[in-house]
Amino acid sequence: MSDYNAYDAIVVGGGISGLMSALTLGKKGNSILLLEKADILGGNCRTYEPVDCPGWRVDTGIHAITELIYGPLKQLKHYFDPGKFPAFRQHNDYYLRKKDGLERFPSTLPGFLNMSALPAKDKVILAGDLLNTVISRAVFGDKQKAVYDVISKHRLSRKTMQFVDALSYLLSGLSMEKTSVSRLVEGCGFSSGGKKGIIRRIAEMAKLFYNSDYRSQGYPLGGIQSITDGVISSFPKNVKHHTREEVRQIGQVENGFCVSTPEADYFADKVIYSGEVKKLPGIIEMPVKWSRQVKELEQATAMTIWLGLKKPMREFNYNGSEVFCDVCDTDKELFYWLMPVPELAPRNKGLVGVSTIIDPKKCHDSEEKLLNTIYSMVPAVEKNIEMIHTQVMAPEKASVSLNYFPSIKTPVKGLYVVGTDTDMRSMGITRAGYSVLEMLKSATN
Repeated sequence: MSDYNAYDAIVVGGGISGLMSALTLGKKGNSILLLEKADILGGNCRTYEPVDCPGWRVDTGIHAITELIYGPLKQLKHYFDPGKFPAFRQHNDYYLRKKDGLERFPSTLPGFLNMSALPAKDKVILAGDLLNTVISRAVFGDKQKAVYDVISKHRLSRKTMQFVDALSYLLSGLSMEKTSVSRLVEGCGFSSGGKKGIIRRIAEMAKLFYNSDYRSQGYPLGGIQSITDGVISSFPKNVKHHTREEVRQIGQVENGFCVSTPEADYFADKVIYSGEVKKLPGIIEMPVKWSRQVKELEQATAMTIWLGLKKPMREFNYNGSEVFCDVCDTDKELFYWLMPVPELAPRNKGLVGVSTIIDPKKCHDSEEKLLNTIYSMVPAVEKNIEMIHTQVMAPEKASVSLNYFPSIKTPVKGLYVVGTDTDMRSMGITRAGYSVLEMLKSATN
């Protein structure tokens, strides 16, 4: 197209999936325009200084990037300019917080059987379910089944049911009634996602006994913003981006699309939509069945509280994160994800982020409950707090449930969708990366 406002592809949305889409398509020689309605790029992949907490920096939510050795970021790394891909420190382990300290979350079946946080009888039962699930997946392939449907046939203790529910929320954003067994075993490292032959699936069963911990997970040393900055600074000259420009309508025209904003109309051969997929039918006419299916995508709301500490604390002197609180009080939060992030703290101070899934109508109650949990488990933290900053957000565009997930290629020719509501593998930036790789396969063929 020769028109001034014409491009090979227009990317709608400037979150990390939209940014990586623009980068990869641009590096392949396409003229790209990225349009973002907010005044800043990055979405949930940002690090910032809270207005009311000068001198402190926080990420938008807690992040531990998965599958760094063989996953999508590794495959997308060569699109970054030299020196622009961030360095990561290893995220070593996950822990359970108990009154007497931390217990390492096991990464193998024998390790699980030795874990002290759960009753011995329950561990044997769950170990049997885990073994049966992995064997069944290896022999027969993936079968969609809820975690609750698998374990509810047993008489497990209340604590064990709470533990499994907490893991489900951590790995999918939903309860065990809506979380698939596949997501649980993949998230715990006992299996990997994607289509594989039966020989490879059977070979993966060795992970039950020889899993290599969580060595493929990490945290970017410059904060999560370093990933966004690395992408943007690697944009070639043929990639343009506009902020504060909301796409109101996408229309089909001869040989492409007309993308309309309050400022202008733009034309492109292809459109890559990286916003919430369930909102796409509101700006372009889509088939009725597809529109109905995507509107059923479920989304969780998370609260993250950042605690700035006057000085570092030995209770948080570890390289990893906590995923469960071993308490029975009704005013405490059983499920939380807590992660120390010393890289973002001012000199000689400490910073931890703690997150949980909440009912958005009960934000104040959730904040009080979450803080009570930390104060009860680590009493010394309350007197050591210098800064508290609370965030409420949707950590994923769609939770990994048993429901329908759309494919990257939509029913409209030349229109593609990317993001964490278009791929079920892993979570966050890793899942966004998988969707971008799938888009590249479809859009460049």
